[in-house]
Amino acid sequence: MMQSETMTEFCNPVATDMTGATSQPLVVGMGVTGVSIAGWLARQHRSAVFADSRADAPGAAMIATLLPEAELRCGTLPGRVPPGVDEILLSPGLPLDLPLLQDAAARCIPVYSDIDVFMRSCGGTVIAVTGSNGKSTVTSLLGSMLRAAAVPVAIGGNLGTAALDLLQQEASVFVLELSSFQLERSHELPVHAAVVLNLSPDHLDHHGSLTAYAAAKSRIYLSCRYAVVNRDEPLPMLPAGIPVTGFTLGKPASMDWGVIHRDDGQWIARGTYPVMPVKNLQLAGRHNLQNVLAAFAMADTLELSLDGLIAGAQVFTGLPHRMQRIASADGITWIDDSKATNEAAAIASIESVTGRMVLIAGGDAKGAELRMLARCLEDKDVLAILLGRDREMLHARLQDVCEVQLAETMADAVAIAAAWARPGDTVLLAPACSSLDMYRNYGERGDAFANAVREVQS
Repeated sequence: MMQSETMTEFCNPVATDMTGATSQPLVVGMGVTGVSIAGWLARQHRSAVFADSRADAPGAAMIATLLPEAELRCGTLPGRVPPGVDEILLSPGLPLDLPLLQDAAARCIPVYSDIDVFMRSCGGTVIAVTGSNGKSTVTSLLGSMLRAAAVPVAIGGNLGTAALDLLQQEASVFVLELSSFQLERSHELPVHAAVVLNLSPDHLDHHGSLTAYAAAKSRIYLSCRYAVVNRDEPLPMLPAGIPVTGFTLGKPASMDWGVIHRDDGQWIARGTYPVMPVKNLQLAGRHNLQNVLAAFAMADTLELSLDGLIAGAQVFTGLPHRMQRIASADGITWIDDSKATNEAAAIASIESVTGRMVLIAGGDAKGAELRMLARCLEDKDVLAILLGRDREMLHARLQDVCEVQLAETMADAVAIAAAWARPGDTVLLAPACSSLDMYRNYGERGDAFANAVREVQS
């Protein structure tokens, strides 16, 4: 049985300290999460102390607008919990060994994430999605399926809208994408259904090991009502007594979701019951078929009619920067998969491409060694164009398995690709790395790729 933590009860929304002064939370981090917490506090007619180690905290101006009476401390984090603070609300990504948090633990001052606050405040049904790859696709796909089934739904969390901002939407079901950082900083989350789509090395520079990373992801199951699991991967340890539904790219067991073969092709099926032809999906690739199966398994826990769910799955075209075709000219196909920010995602993208290929990769590898990426490219006719912080490391990995060239900028990489590619080839941006060494996010990286493609074709 998985080890679980006992969730500390939330402090009262308004409390007083020993001197009789009004207590308030300390919000650590003034980014997107901090701004969403400020908005939630404003709707509760509460104030707070905000702290950020950055002198120019990105959300400071918005927080000051939302909460004019809030105290903002930019440039450093307090080493101890300030007087009058009764709880700490911690943004994802911040170290858990901060002296501030050690002081809070010693003084029994509770620390919560924005997801904890969301779960306490949300009156609807919450579905939680995590995994190394595909979680944004599955979260968005679930939104499409539930909307088609006439269910008022809101999606967000690590994707798009911050969790606390979702509370302003009229919805009965909330689908949250959750990162390992959010799960690591949250208490047990009493969600309706939870899934870990898959696990592969990612964020090892933060978590330290794949075991620690997997443990953070698996926290999503601690207090869920239904667990959905990937039967094609080693099964996680689950709390006893939780109903489990599985999904697989193979033939499914009874009441699991998988793929069966009929005379007219492959069908998505629940057990032996055929639900819809795979060919009716607009998403391409085995990894996306797995995402669709996971979404059906999650939606199935809500006991909805399949007709609407099928319609929503069939119209879903995917997300920007996720295997998105940018152009097809002169017989060359250009694909933006900038969201492939880790090795496993890049491998899934590469394996979905047939024929000769130009791979544009590189960036911040986040501590990953990328050896599996090299094995994936063996015996393929591919040119790898590398850029970013870890391009030299990646060059050392790939130089013995394929032709390799280095580029300084995305425009340089695309120009090299255009000169090398010939009709029938695919140029694939699948970096296997974070974008933050060169760009604000993977979307900006994908846009740079698309702009450069348009330039070489003009």
